[in-house]
Amino acid sequence: MARVPEVLVVDQDPQARFEMKQLVRQAQMGFAGEAAFGTDAVSLASETKPDVIVCGISSPPERSLQTIEALLDVLPETPIVAFAREQQVEVVRQAMLAGARDFLQIPAEAERLIDSIRSVLESEERKRLRLSGQVKGMGPKGLVVAVFGAKGGVGKTTISTNLSLALATVLGQSVVLIDGDNSFGDVASMLDMRPDRNLIDMIRDLEKVDRTNVTDYLARHPSGLWVLPAPRESLLWRSVSPDAFRKVMEVVSRRFDIVVVDTAAMLSDLSLAILEEANMVLWVTSTDYSSINNSLLGLEALQQISYPEARVRLVLNVNSADDGVRPAKIESVLKRQFFWSIPYDRQIRAGSQVGNPVVLANPDGPGAKTLIQLAQALTGNSGPVEAPRQVRSFGLFKRGKQEDIAQSASPEPAVGTEGG
Repeated sequence: MARVPEVLVVDQDPQARFEMKQLVRQAQMGFAGEAAFGTDAVSLASETKPDVIVCGISSPPERSLQTIEALLDVLPETPIVAFAREQQVEVVRQAMLAGARDFLQIPAEAERLIDSIRSVLESEERKRLRLSGQVKGMGPKGLVVAVFGAKGGVGKTTISTNLSLALATVLGQSVVLIDGDNSFGDVASMLDMRPDRNLIDMIRDLEKVDRTNVTDYLARHPSGLWVLPAPRESLLWRSVSPDAFRKVMEVVSRRFDIVVVDTAAMLSDLSLAILEEANMVLWVTSTDYSSINNSLLGLEALQQISYPEARVRLVLNVNSADDGVRPAKIESVLKRQFFWSIPYDRQIRAGSQVGNPVVLANPDGPGAKTLIQLAQALTGNSGPVEAPRQVRSFGLFKRGKQEDIAQSASPEPAVGTEGG
């Protein structure tokens, strides 16, 4: 019988600690103790050495974040789950960058706490085994992140490519980006690649593909990112069944730390299969009405099929310099809080148009920095990172063509991550 994990509860508010303590007990987990922020929490954590720490985020959050950082200084291998009553984008972002591995909005169900604690403990164990040399990479349990948008043009493909590049080049993860958009997948063109093989080739040989030879069917970007492109002929998608795509995801996840899948902008059978296999879904919406409305309908559809709500992370793509739409209004319509927000940055769109993603072309820009921070949050990496090295563009866009397209981009405000 597996040992019940011991949970330490940290919060300045005694009532919040009491509520979380009751939730821990409802989840039938061990209670290691409770403490206020600061030295009380650090002392008790050092004494009890819990398996997991759940730490509240107060307003203003500075004291909470300092406590998280102090706890990680004394117990760097103990995962921290942050919690708060208001799950605002900036609070979540700051908690993740401070080192929290997950975020709970309270009140919460015991099942949500169980899922969160199980997830962070499994992730920590995989990290420990990898660092000790007992396993290479994450093997059969590579993290699968699906990037979905309920409407075309909200920026999901641009986010997929830049996020994958940030994970590979900045954080040093082994990453593969799969183009699962069976309408008109354009991951390869956004990366300025002309691959020799694609998804169809892998499916044809699926019976003999395993983690030892899977890279034979992938294309490698000059940055080091691996890519499984969509077929160039869109009609070939008719031969790709949801079950075949599931098998592709399973094989690939045995070889890479992280699998990012760009999906179609519809809840088709194929998209649903991808979402079902994913550990996490980044659900992208922009600020325009049709995107918000489609997201509302899509999220309601997932509820109808009992899709685990905890897997979905809402991502706001701010698509103009000042459109007057406040995130809080969108959250009230969708009845969900944003996990991440990508600011308006016209360099993101320009980079996608010329096959030179902004994470590589302009890593110090606001859009690139936010995407790199998102990659950090997904991997639990809160330390300093180095900017990715510059990568020359090959294939579809030559240097002169890149400059022509970049110069032709409208000087007026444009959609920050529009396209895909």
